[in-house]
Amino acid sequence: MKREQTHDFMKKAVELAKKMEGSWQVRMSMAMNSVIIDHYLTEKLTKQTASKLIHKGVSYRRIKKNFNIDHYELQNILA
Repeated sequence: MKREQTHDFMKKAVELAKKMEGSWQVRMSMAMNSVIIDHYLTEKLTKQTASKLIHKGVSYRRIKKNFNIDHYELQNILA
């Protein structure tokens, strides 16, 4: 990941965290995860991308819906 990309992620996460209520650390953590997930959902679907999304807690259903694939295609990508 390049420095500019990290800077953009942080910028988006801070804006999102400011809209939330509660502890700043928790808000920032949630916002950063959300920004990273959105980034991976815009990339081309590969085994690495799918693994990272699942590791971040994204459901199989959301991945399938976002990339317009069925369950078997997702299983083949992850295999």
